[in-house]
Amino acid sequence: MIIPNDPFLGTHYIGKEEQKAAREVLKSKSLFRYHGPNLLYKTDEFEKNMAKYLGVKYVLACSNGAAAIKLACIANDIGPGDEVLMSPFTFIASASSVLACGAVPKFVDIDESMNIDPLQIEKNISPQTKAILVIHMQGQPCDMRKIMAVAKKYKLVVIEDTAQALGSEINGKKAGTIGNCGAFSLQAGKTITCGEGGFLATNNKTLYERAKMYHDNGGYRIGCDYPTWENGKTIFGENFKLTELQSAIANEQLKKINKILKRQKQVYNYITQKIDLDFYHLRPAPKHSELVYSNISFIFKTEQECQKFIKYMNDRGINFNIYCSNLINQFDTFKYQQSWHHSHFPYNISKYQSSKCPKAQSLFKRVAWFSLSASLKKKHLKYIVKCLEDYKNEF
Repeated sequence: MIIPNDPFLGTHYIGKEEQKAAREVLKSKSLFRYHGPNLLYKTDEFEKNMAKYLGVKYVLACSNGAAAIKLACIANDIGPGDEVLMSPFTFIASASSVLACGAVPKFVDIDESMNIDPLQIEKNISPQTKAILVIHMQGQPCDMRKIMAVAKKYKLVVIEDTAQALGSEINGKKAGTIGNCGAFSLQAGKTITCGEGGFLATNNKTLYERAKMYHDNGGYRIGCDYPTWENGKTIFGENFKLTELQSAIANEQLKKINKILKRQKQVYNYITQKIDLDFYHLRPAPKHSELVYSNISFIFKTEQECQKFIKYMNDRGINFNIYCSNLINQFDTFKYQQSWHHSHFPYNISKYQSSKCPKAQSLFKRVAWFSLSASLKKKHLKYIVKCLEDYKNEF
């Protein structure tokens, strides 16, 4: 039996609603968010709808999740000489967005939740530390109560990388709405998608306006008028705008988010309620949290046990695997302080120092992950449970 294991959630829900919305925009011939022969204001609509869903005042649509992190850094005045604390267990875009602002990441160890360890944050604060980049890894929110307490004590900015966790909650609040800013992704493997895209969320008007200017080449724009760069408060920036076509699709996907989340939780619960959780060790989640159940993962005592389990399941067509080949702090750019520029910017001005994360280095090799594809059917789930029980009984 071939078991689906693709990471796509919202992608599998693309249907006639998204097709109709895309055709409407194409018919309008107005794909740019600020201008066109018959502008439908789909990006404005998406921002309004997403703000309502998250329960925040401001949402800014942008080109991708990495752009959303950079915009959050720019809005919070994070730049050359600054240090941002973050986990090394993530996709490189989280750290690249910090580097793109001229700041550097400082990698902090994780705990068994596979998220940043709040106890390690305080130990890594230095005079250069400006912010904590909280990464809600693979649908599971970090312990925001503890993290916000540390941030308040040391007056640090908190940016939430919620690319993999749109829809998750902690203490009744949506992940990405607790810190100063939340950065989200609409890439193909995320909760909802328009192929690429992202957005920033915040309750702070000043942060929103700074991010909005930067994402529009630094200009100040009222409504859909042409922006100005001569009003005494504008800056330079980049073009991080989302198109009307993407926004139209994202709008339809947002209408389906509760259905998507409910289905993923049902799949996860079906498996976890039928296996021995004294044998299979799941990632511990913070109290009073609601996850995006995009995957199931098991923590083993040793790397050898994890590899034995992976081989057993793979031989039976169930593609468990370790999450990544290495932690990002071992990638060339951090290991050798390599840059696109001969000066080694921004490492040359921001006092980058490599840091050891022994728990992360051990854990990521001892955790077996399986993507809970939205295309999994009951017969697949029954087979997965059977194989998990067979493995337990055999070993």
